[in-house]
Amino acid sequence: MMNKLTYVLLVSLPLWYACSGEENEDVNQVEVETEDKETNSISFNIPSPSEQFEIISNLDGVKNLTLVNDYNKANSYEGSASKALNFGVYIADVAYLTSFKETSKYLSYFSKIEKLGNDLGVSQVFTKELGDGAKKWEGNADSLFKLSDQTYTKTFQKLVDIEKGNELSLMLAGGWIESMHLILGTSKGFSKSPQIDRILVDQKLVAENLIDFMLDYQDNADVKTYIDKIGMILDIYQGLDCTSGETKISKSGNKVSLSGGDECKLNEKTFAKLKEEVTKLRSEIVK
Repeated sequence: MMNKLTYVLLVSLPLWYACSGEENEDVNQVEVETEDKETNSISFNIPSPSEQFEIISNLDGVKNLTLVNDYNKANSYEGSASKALNFGVYIADVAYLTSFKETSKYLSYFSKIEKLGNDLGVSQVFTKELGDGAKKWEGNADSLFKLSDQTYTKTFQKLVDIEKGNELSLMLAGGWIESMHLILGTSKGFSKSPQIDRILVDQKLVAENLIDFMLDYQDNADVKTYIDKIGMILDIYQGLDCTSGETKISKSGNKVSLSGGDECKLNEKTFAKLKEEVTKLRSEIVK
């Protein structure tokens, strides 16, 4: 399970950066850092949601603060599944706001993430240091950016440590669905934000590996439900315009690099279907 989660979280790193770099022609290259067996912990050498949306904020989209979920809704979510899903949603929202230098609501969102974490029985990941940091750095986007990353890393590592795989699966699912919602909403529309179009294509691989991780917990009815729902989004990706190529695998130290393979491009029909399905699924989660 450890290696699977590492792969789910790591897989997006070169995808995001390949799309953000105009000179990088090999946009299909993926690097995976394997587990450090000596420390028995997950490597988080990845872009957290904050880093992902920092890239988005510098691309060809438009900031839209109406996209994030109202933090006041956090008190209305009932049941562990709903709370875990929306924990992921709020993590993505905080990342989006921080990356666009919108720090005024940070403490409000952070307190709701903390509350949901307490309700889910993972309060130990929210140390006094993190709480004090949120208050100390209010208004400082760079420091809050780092704090968001720290919260993200500690939360998911702790969930693995205390064997809360069901909750973790739903948190990751909620965060990915909200990220898709934010990416689609930041886009000016199909072909009007070509860099974001490429990022949307790359999310297919992230979703595939997210499902691969969640399959270990499919005996849980809620996890199984969201495996199926994310699978419906993956079905839409079958409509991409793709050309086949050879996949090459190389290894250097504890990093495995994948390059080549199918090269896919977004088209207007697939963009519209993705937006429709993601909007529907996201609405079900945050209602």
